[in-house]
Amino acid sequence: MKIVICDDEQLAREALSIVLLELYPDLQIYEARNGRELIEVTERIQPEAAFVDIRMPGKSGLEAIQEAAPLSLHTQWIIVTGFADFQYAQEALRLQAIEYLLKPVEIHDLRNLLTKIRQTALLQIIERNKLFESDMLYLFHGLIDEQKEEDPTINTSGRLRCQIIYMDSCYSETEKSVAVKLFFNTIRTTMSRHYHKDLELATLILPNGDWAVVGRYTTSLGAEQLDNIFSSHSELVQRVEEPGLAFTLVGSEQCNSYTALLDEVTEINNISHFRCSLGISRSWTKEDLLKAQSQPIISRQCHTLIKAVDEYHKGHYVGYMDTIGQFIKNYHEQQDSLIENTRAFSRFLNCSINAPVLVPAKEEEWFESLKNVGENLLDKKIRQTEPKTDLVTKTIAYIENHYSGDITLGRVAEQFSVTPNHLSSLFHKRTGTTFMQYVTKLRMLKAKELLSDPSIQVQQAAEQVGYFSSRHFTKLFKEFFECYPSEFKKQIQMKE
Repeated sequence: MKIVICDDEQLAREALSIVLLELYPDLQIYEARNGRELIEVTERIQPEAAFVDIRMPGKSGLEAIQEAAPLSLHTQWIIVTGFADFQYAQEALRLQAIEYLLKPVEIHDLRNLLTKIRQTALLQIIERNKLFESDMLYLFHGLIDEQKEEDPTINTSGRLRCQIIYMDSCYSETEKSVAVKLFFNTIRTTMSRHYHKDLELATLILPNGDWAVVGRYTTSLGAEQLDNIFSSHSELVQRVEEPGLAFTLVGSEQCNSYTALLDEVTEINNISHFRCSLGISRSWTKEDLLKAQSQPIISRQCHTLIKAVDEYHKGHYVGYMDTIGQFIKNYHEQQDSLIENTRAFSRFLNCSINAPVLVPAKEEEWFESLKNVGENLLDKKIRQTEPKTDLVTKTIAYIENHYSGDITLGRVAEQFSVTPNHLSSLFHKRTGTTFMQYVTKLRMLKAKELLSDPSIQVQQAAEQVGYFSSRHFTKLFKEFFECYPSEFKKQIQMKE
């Protein structure tokens, strides 16, 4: 944590610095001898807190705070003075100083104050992460226009990187739902240990149901923390690997804008099937996938395997048998070119559809087992006489009853013991829209009804339809109705 001590007396600066470091040796202490230096240091290092003397030559401490505060929005200001002047205290409160301390400062007061500063700094980071996560969610689901990122209310500075998480499994939807919950609870716990003021983090479900972790960093320290997070995820996927369950990671390149990030994720999703040939339950980069794409026969086999697995999980016997037959035919024709990737293909199929793992030199037995999986699929389909519960209808009812709360695709999928990927696919197929777009449209329509009531304020309407941030609510309302909520209320008043 970075702390600035601003006092024109060197002994005063040194004394306070010694006490602070005794209490918390990991503090980074910076000094400023006057108001001008305080402004310069604050803008340069963006400290969590600043201890400022009031009476100094040139700019007073209060004048310096007034100029420095807009340059470092999250700095907490503490006045340290030898003068118990009521007017000074009033001015300090006006400048939103969190404490007014009289010299000499008591150690127990400093200890309590530093605890408060740390807690506030952590809450600020959590709040910024929430806002960033909402930005990413609305961006990827097409609810805000990435071309409008010049909006001054949105911080788009810094660099962006993401890690997309793909799950392959032959487990039932209920079993997969439990595995997803455990996996992402671990992800979030790990991320919380790497919170940093120069890094904003978001964990979200993409429109296709896959997960992504996105980070935006403004300094090398923030970039280092994001590297640590992504590395911990690489270790995690290997720890949780099971014969019928695997999480595979694909990391993006650095992006300089929201638009570039969207393009990057789209490109990765388009080539994500090459995990079949590289190996699942591993961490790869986009460059790794592009290298695999450059080999036509590998590319064709990966496409074929993904289609076969998709047909299997949809219960399409004929589609599965035709596709897996094509895979076997391609393998016979290009065996020399595919031999190095055979184990990766085998592992993917065993994990995805519970096909026995290939034993060296027994390809024909492996191919026969893949055909048997299809025959078992047909038997299962014949025995399945009970009608399936309408998951989409239940989801829509759930949305209508819980839209005002913190509703997400992940939570609803967990509620019905299915994976986000499964629910996302079914929901989009039935409604023609994504889960998030449906929720947002419902919320906007409800908000419009609320704002028609003169007694309901914009902030109240936002909260009642499930938005903790009035900024996001206002942007979305403008996207849907081409006017701001405040303008809509004025229009209603004029009509009345």
